[in-house]
Amino acid sequence: MLLNPRLLGLGIALTIAAPTFNSQAQTVSKLTLDSFTNNKGSWKEVGKVWTDLSAKEHTLYAEGDGTILLNAPAKKKPGADLISEEKFGDVELKLVYMMAEGSNSGLYLQGQYEIQLLDSWQETNPKSGSNGGVYERWDESKPAGQNGFQGYAPRQNVSKAPGIWQTLEVGFQAPRFASNGEKTQNAILRYVRLNGVTIHENLELFGPTRGALAGGEVAEGPIRIQGDHGPVAIQSLEVKRMDISAPDFKSISYTVYPGSFNEFPEASALKADNSGKINSFDDFKSGVSGASMTKFEGTIQIKEAGNYTFDLDVPRGLGALQIGAGSTAVDLKGGRTRVEKSLPQGDVPYVLWVSKPRDWTAQGFNLSAFADGMWPTELSAPVLSFDNSVDPIWVESNETPVLRSFVELPNRTKLSHAVSVSSEFGTHFTYDLETNQLIRVWRGAFIDATPMWHSRGNGVSRPLGVVTELSLDTPLLLTPSFQPSDIALKGTGYQILGNGDMEFGAKSASGLTLKDHIKLMEDGKGVVREMEISGTSQGYQVKIMPGKSLKKVSKTLYLVEDTGAYLEVLTEDATPQVGSEGIYLPLKSKLSYVLLF
Repeated sequence: MLLNPRLLGLGIALTIAAPTFNSQAQTVSKLTLDSFTNNKGSWKEVGKVWTDLSAKEHTLYAEGDGTILLNAPAKKKPGADLISEEKFGDVELKLVYMMAEGSNSGLYLQGQYEIQLLDSWQETNPKSGSNGGVYERWDESKPAGQNGFQGYAPRQNVSKAPGIWQTLEVGFQAPRFASNGEKTQNAILRYVRLNGVTIHENLELFGPTRGALAGGEVAEGPIRIQGDHGPVAIQSLEVKRMDISAPDFKSISYTVYPGSFNEFPEASALKADNSGKINSFDDFKSGVSGASMTKFEGTIQIKEAGNYTFDLDVPRGLGALQIGAGSTAVDLKGGRTRVEKSLPQGDVPYVLWVSKPRDWTAQGFNLSAFADGMWPTELSAPVLSFDNSVDPIWVESNETPVLRSFVELPNRTKLSHAVSVSSEFGTHFTYDLETNQLIRVWRGAFIDATPMWHSRGNGVSRPLGVVTELSLDTPLLLTPSFQPSDIALKGTGYQILGNGDMEFGAKSASGLTLKDHIKLMEDGKGVVREMEISGTSQGYQVKIMPGKSLKKVSKTLYLVEDTGAYLEVLTEDATPQVGSEGIYLPLKSKLSYVLLF
């Protein structure tokens, strides 16, 4: 193989690819009922679980055999906590669970730190005891009413209705201990996401929460599911250990070349100004007042063989990164440089180039690494940070309850005539004035207007909270065979009738008139829609939401499980159907229904 002598002079070569090492791939523990001890009869495995919101008895119903864990405590079978046989330290955990109406449970990490599982469907001001909250610590020696402390409420209430599957994702870093058993670092919740929304981030846990297992904090402990407070079902519980150590740049030598370099020069053109060795990248000082390029080289200590990803970014400069003896040629590049590499255990050579072509560019660079089973780790940061992020611009419900903006759909298309409507009840919706469609509903905070108003802006607002997508730019009126009708409706505007209460209008050239009344429910459960058309005797179908299956829960209440919402039909003799694109209801002259989410 012929090698480029210019690149060889810079320490960057074209060679045969290195072998693949995969021993570090982490196994996900999928916990089943057999994974736990202490089951005293209130837990069992079933095939399906649901609830009936209209029933007086708030419980979970089940049928069939399967792998869903159901806790249905009763007087003769009181509930009991589940405690895993396996013990864990640092983990990423994913729990898919369902609450009965008014029910209460909890997830204890290492048996010590409780994240609350609760039916918080109708809450507007979440607390530490709300769904996804970190429960309080407890001091019995304090006066009554002052016992609880250091509890953490979720940032917003993004809970779903009882009977709908919810997803809790947790990144947990266990406490650290010295060899004598003394705690040297508190446990940390690196992140907690509820139904896809981040509700905690980098949260330090100073000690066990109330009701923790005896024995106190530990390096490794069991997963504990609270079972003595009410009905709860678990579709899946997956735990992945995060016990891979970060790569360590133990050997760092540097050489500084004065000059402005936007690409690699010939080796003969490089004349070093100074060189040396440092213990970490943060110790580096170029010693050059003007523009320069620096070559760092040495070895990285890899604790465990596997697939690693390195990201390099030189603010207002350029960079290049070669890791391993077998690597392709690289060029100086602005922006992020990503290197994905299978590396063996032991010392691995590297070469890293940092070019600062302008004399006013701040010293330093961003270098980070991550891998399966390893927390993302920052290995270097600039002396001065060039953070392009901005403070978010959130629209509060009480300040701007109705907002006109562009709205971006999941398929990246944009609606130019959208209206987003909020309520004090913690629920919101977006309506498209062009298609006369209820586009989406959501629970939590209202609107992120950062892309709309920051700098020049692009006009787009984004919903905060947990979103249920509905009709997404489809025509409102469909024929009985679910084809678009030939009626072209044109919006005539809207009226604000009250808090979260709107009436939209539209008409066609042929004289068809639409009144579309949408109101967010005052109990925070969902939204009521009342549609009325006049000027036609033809019947239509209206798409209500996506979905492939309908479960009839009671006389007028249906669960669309794959969408995560309930449909309650208020119009007599109107029966929902499953079509190729979702769930439909007939519209003759009037149609009224409720979405609970």
